[in-house]
Amino acid sequence: MSEVNRNVPYLSIKDLVVEYMSDGQVVHAVNGVSLKLDRGTTLGLVGETGAGKTTIAKSILRILPDVGAKITGGKVELDGKDLLQLPEREMQQIRGNEISMIFQDPMTALNPVQRVGDQIAEVVALHLEPGSKTNPMERAKEMLEIVGIPGERYYDYPHQFSGGMKQRVVIAIALACNPNLLLADEPTTALDVTIQAQVLDLIGDLRKQFNTAMLLITHDMGVVAQVCDTVAIIYAGSIVEYGTKEQIFDHPSHPYTIGLFGAIPDMNEDEIWLHPIEGLPPDPTNLPKGCPFSPRCKYATEECRQGVVPVSETPDGHQCRCCHMEEVRKEREA
Repeated sequence: MSEVNRNVPYLSIKDLVVEYMSDGQVVHAVNGVSLKLDRGTTLGLVGETGAGKTTIAKSILRILPDVGAKITGGKVELDGKDLLQLPEREMQQIRGNEISMIFQDPMTALNPVQRVGDQIAEVVALHLEPGSKTNPMERAKEMLEIVGIPGERYYDYPHQFSGGMKQRVVIAIALACNPNLLLADEPTTALDVTIQAQVLDLIGDLRKQFNTAMLLITHDMGVVAQVCDTVAIIYAGSIVEYGTKEQIFDHPSHPYTIGLFGAIPDMNEDEIWLHPIEGLPPDPTNLPKGCPFSPRCKYATEECRQGVVPVSETPDGHQCRCCHMEEVRKEREA
């Protein structure tokens, strides 16, 4: 564990740019993303499939594919230290120890021919300090108990667990070394609703127990409302709105954010149809000029389609990348 530096956010992403090469074309996956995350807090990263959410998480850990993926700009600072400039040997010590990741699909995240306990113990053993008296097997059994699985199931294989239990094992692996930062990539997507709630409660309890900061990747606003402190809305690789959970839910200011809320059924309204966002996300190999949401936006003007759209900020720090933020807010709150 590194010493706490209270003068800077624990995680700071500045102007991150990530590109992929696919069939000779450049895929603009992440385009100048900036985020901050303090210790013990949770940031929700929300957007459609293909918006760049998982790419951001993999950039933090530096586990992007060696071939075809490239970070072309920006910084990723952990406690003031730029992870993108560290040698690979040092990053290996940070992965699993200071930063852990819960991957999206628990069905494929575990090795099917290795006992689940051994998979947890392996992580512990890799990060033991010289002279440590920690027993990796005992620590693995302890972690199973913490996530609600009897310790004697250490010797079972992944196929002997349900989907929800597999996800608990994945969480045990991620938290085995008490990381300061947890990257959770849609951790409940493959689970049914009842198990989703249990897993979210478990993650929340463990995060508080270990004072772990968390970047939660999701497309589910209900999950955001339950878990997150701050929220970043991402569209086509760019952050279009950023603020506290209360700011985003009470005063959504970008047409895309409003569209996301409009697509959620309202139990208090007698609606026959949902209200989906018209159109499709842009081709990341050929992003539109100006605001990437302009082809789908009813507020779009020529100003939106020319040049880089600046970030507007309210006095309370709520940020929105939209030329017509005030107009959108007034119409929304009318």
